[in-house]
Amino acid sequence: MIETLPNEEYLQEILDFAKKLALKAGDRALEMRDGGLTQNYKESVELVTSADLEVSDLIRDAIQETYPNHAFLTEESEGAAAARPDLTGPTWIIDPIDGTVGYARGHFQFCISIAFCMNGQIQVGVVYCPALDEIFTGVKNGGSFLNGKSIQVSGTEVLENSLVATGFPHGWEGIDRLVARLGEVRKRCRDIRRSGSCAFDLCWVACGRIDAYYEEDLKAWDLSAGKLIAIEAGAKYGFFDENKRNELSEIRGYANLSANPHVYPEMMAILQVNDAS
Repeated sequence: MIETLPNEEYLQEILDFAKKLALKAGDRALEMRDGGLTQNYKESVELVTSADLEVSDLIRDAIQETYPNHAFLTEESEGAAAARPDLTGPTWIIDPIDGTVGYARGHFQFCISIAFCMNGQIQVGVVYCPALDEIFTGVKNGGSFLNGKSIQVSGTEVLENSLVATGFPHGWEGIDRLVARLGEVRKRCRDIRRSGSCAFDLCWVACGRIDAYYEEDLKAWDLSAGKLIAIEAGAKYGFFDENKRNELSEIRGYANLSANPHVYPEMMAILQVNDAS
């Protein structure tokens, strides 16, 4: 297959492929959960199920068969944590099951997350929530959609009326600082939500179900698809601390904030002050 620049026709092809793949992967994840899962832990703290591995292989194999010259980064790839893609060429960034802990316990807040990157930017994002049968999509400069219908961020104008989502790392390092930051946010917003899935939270910012989402320690596969979907739905997106891991800004996982434009400035001010204290 001859590669082309990411024009509208090419990105539509990628989007259609990614949607079909996400739906297939989501169906398989549900089937495997109903049939029982085996479970292990990465680095003694991060849960990995048999479904994470099989769904990762399913997605990877389909991409390699259809686009053999494309690169990919998936959470379950060997050496994924150390990989630093430059995104210049066609690159897929995948979380086969984002929200594994909840998924394994029968929760609905888990997602299949597939992003396509090229020319240094995220071009296409697809996030499928199988338990809700909701598929979120976004194309750069093309808007965001939920089950084919256009979506926009909320119109909530002040933080005190806002629902804010966040997340925590798998280990305990820095937990006191994270809880202190959460307390400062909670004092000023309507309430806090935690789904356990970055992709889920970013898509809920995109469709207005929550007003802001922040998290300190994310990975490229957690955020790439949801980030594009949120931005294309009108969210502001930025970082509340220094780029301490020297990551590529397009897929940077450290200190992320996404929010509707009204509450974004106040959220950013709270998070930055709290980090400085």
